[in-house]
Amino acid sequence: MALTSPDLDDRDFAQLMSQALDRLRSSCSEWTDLSAGDPGIVLLELFAYLTEVMIYRLNRVPEKVYMEFLRLLGVQLEPPAAAAVRLHFSLPSAASSRLEIPAGTRVTVGRTQPSQQAPIFRTGRPGVIEKGKTSVELPAYHCDMVQGELAGQGTGQAGQWVRAARIPIAAGLTEDLELLVGVEAVEGELTARSRAVEYAGKAFQIWSEVDSFADLEDGDGSVYRADRNTGTITFAPEVERLAEEGLQPAKLLARVPGAGKEIRLWYPTGGGPEGNLAAQTLTLLKDPIPKLQVTNPQPAAGGRAAETLENAVRRGPLEFHSLQRAVTARDYELLAVRRGAVSRAKAFTSVRLWAHARPGEVQVLMVPLLPEPTLPQQLTPETLEQHHTEEVRKTIEAELESKRPLGTSCGVSWVRYKAARVKGRIVVYRGEDPKAVQARVLERLYQTICPLPLARGGGWRFGRSLRSSHVFDIVLSEPGVAYADRVRLRVDDVPDSDTFALAADAFQPRTWYAGAGSRLFRSFNEGAGWERAAHFEGQEVRCIRANPERAGLVVAVTRSREDAGLSVLYLSRDSGESWDRLAQTAFAVNDADWLSREGQAVLLLASDVGLYELSVEREAVPLQILVDPARQKLGFYAVCVATDLRGTTSVAVAAHQAAGVFLSPQAARPESFRQTGLEKEDVRVLRVQYDGPRVFLWAGCAASGNQAGKGCFRLELRGSELAPEGWRHYQRGWAGGSCRSLALLGMRVMAATHRAGVLWLESGERDPEWQQVDVNCGLPLRDVGRLHPVDTVACDPSQRAVMAGGVAGVFRSFDQGVSYHSCSEHEFLEKVTLPETWLFCSGQHEIEVVNEDEARGD
Repeated sequence: MALTSPDLDDRDFAQLMSQALDRLRSSCSEWTDLSAGDPGIVLLELFAYLTEVMIYRLNRVPEKVYMEFLRLLGVQLEPPAAAAVRLHFSLPSAASSRLEIPAGTRVTVGRTQPSQQAPIFRTGRPGVIEKGKTSVELPAYHCDMVQGELAGQGTGQAGQWVRAARIPIAAGLTEDLELLVGVEAVEGELTARSRAVEYAGKAFQIWSEVDSFADLEDGDGSVYRADRNTGTITFAPEVERLAEEGLQPAKLLARVPGAGKEIRLWYPTGGGPEGNLAAQTLTLLKDPIPKLQVTNPQPAAGGRAAETLENAVRRGPLEFHSLQRAVTARDYELLAVRRGAVSRAKAFTSVRLWAHARPGEVQVLMVPLLPEPTLPQQLTPETLEQHHTEEVRKTIEAELESKRPLGTSCGVSWVRYKAARVKGRIVVYRGEDPKAVQARVLERLYQTICPLPLARGGGWRFGRSLRSSHVFDIVLSEPGVAYADRVRLRVDDVPDSDTFALAADAFQPRTWYAGAGSRLFRSFNEGAGWERAAHFEGQEVRCIRANPERAGLVVAVTRSREDAGLSVLYLSRDSGESWDRLAQTAFAVNDADWLSREGQAVLLLASDVGLYELSVEREAVPLQILVDPARQKLGFYAVCVATDLRGTTSVAVAAHQAAGVFLSPQAARPESFRQTGLEKEDVRVLRVQYDGPRVFLWAGCAASGNQAGKGCFRLELRGSELAPEGWRHYQRGWAGGSCRSLALLGMRVMAATHRAGVLWLESGERDPEWQQVDVNCGLPLRDVGRLHPVDTVACDPSQRAVMAGGVAGVFRSFDQGVSYHSCSEHEFLEKVTLPETWLFCSGQHEIEVVNEDEARGD
């Protein structure tokens, strides 16, 4: 139970008057007129009123004491923050000579209301449009920069303080907005490492800001403390030290400005939420430069009002427990939010969520600050992402890095968002205004399904699924609503078409990847919900491979839609959280697989012009591996890597022109490939199957026209040797035409086919036969009685789920491929899932409102 501070005196006016009258009756019995009009009673009421006011002031003493305690602990009001933006300066044609844009160039909005003062932004640094160029981008800030203000002169005494003339000093998120305190330096005082500026013909040493004078070396350090709200700059005090022989003479905790030395300040002033402007609004140069035009492609963000006293009182205990160090998750979150431009933050230890994370790694996710009065009703992911500025992220990451404990590391990033919308019908009581109810319900939905901490709450909780029960709670809390029905939850961005690549993560439980056209999706719950992890504009995802030996590594191979002979490879080192462009090839890559060489992860690429090896280091270049020296340009459809219990690594490739399958038992070393057979067979797919110590290589063949197809072949790998029986043909029961993909579910082989959906074969049986799925198994139909082609099939390492993909999206099976259900649906009856590190945004909700009479009979 929380401790409460009691009032020192809880009597009010009525109680004071009652006590006074009781005393009057007992001590002055001759006073009999106690009516309100009696002059004596009027005086008593006056004194009772004055006493009540005095008691009120007395009871505020604990509040003052509390605030004084917070002040002693160093809690200060947070100053306003200045909005930041990148301005695009441009010329109508290429510059004929070098054009300089001075630092401090002022830019404002084109039009404002007559009663409003136009916000002015100033560039933080100079810029240049070089000859022959047309544009340059510069950072700008909604504040005024005070340069070299004379705040006072040093006294040489401990505890000196000076004050800025223009307050408050705005909080800066970048070096451009840094508060600089300079103390005049004499000749010989500055060293090569001293930070200094020259102003008015004098040199000034820049002193460093500290949060506290504690833990400083005795007599060392040119430091100060700053209160930006009051503009007060305080220099080091002196204290007496307690030793065994008693108190020692007072000693300075740090340097102080020498007597007579000028103290000058450089600082930003202004800021506030007025600077948070929409994109394309800063278009007017207050300091005109001929022919120069300006605009802001992205919104100006980060402006924040000064902290209120009430919030500082609530924040005080949190500051006390954090001790100015980031130890707990709450410490990291508090420090991130304090810097401005961030409305809320979430910190967690990475190992709790990620298999690839290292111990001691902390991840902080941030939601940008958007002023509530200017928010659109529907806050889209695109709107929020426009405020994900890299400068803010880097500044907060540096701040947390300085406060983290030794032995930990900290990563800072912006939150990712998933849009969800609600469809449904609301029935209101007779006499209610349906349009008014609809507007209020929509407002509740938009403010509840929102990542920002708005008036209705602290924002949607991280990782919390959106359930239909949440919608019913929101709707039924509105007065006048009789009931709600036909509620559906909808998401628009799912892998619902052209899914040609699927892969399961070998380390991250229940995690899958799906390539659908130019989009790459990821699911943390075996396809119950998908989130878009990347978008490769103008390309098509053709292959996804998760590294089976190193957690976090995933590669995606795309093909250009404009030129099918070009491919781009993208690499993720964090299980799909972020993607980097690894390489672009001048040839089409058909397949890829991971190889471990000398402890390093290497990619093998089967392309139209040969087999290539690619390191995962930045700026790596693909290197060709000659498979058949007589045919150096021989192309390959597939590549596959197998490692047995002895550690022998074999690499197999399926060649173009029905040239068979080549195998290297020496991890694709030069001149180590040999022909294994299957010449004249159109092998398009290769996969490896492990059965205890035994290793098998499976090959799937393509078929032309309406042929039933040749099914698959299997070859046992025995280290550097092959099984003497060679390739074994599995065609019995095959009626699928071309084999497009293979997956291994233990000893069950799953084959994605052109004509028969996903076939399966129990390879451990004596005389196995391909089993065909029922036409009503749940896979999509192209017409009555005919299944759509299945382009890809995959199984997870736990052998729990099978997924198949094609033109109609992703389909999932939990009974080893007998029956399937779509997991690319847009609408849900019960819930829409969300990863633990994501937040929901509202889509365009569709709410129909009718009264009881209209709904009667439904």
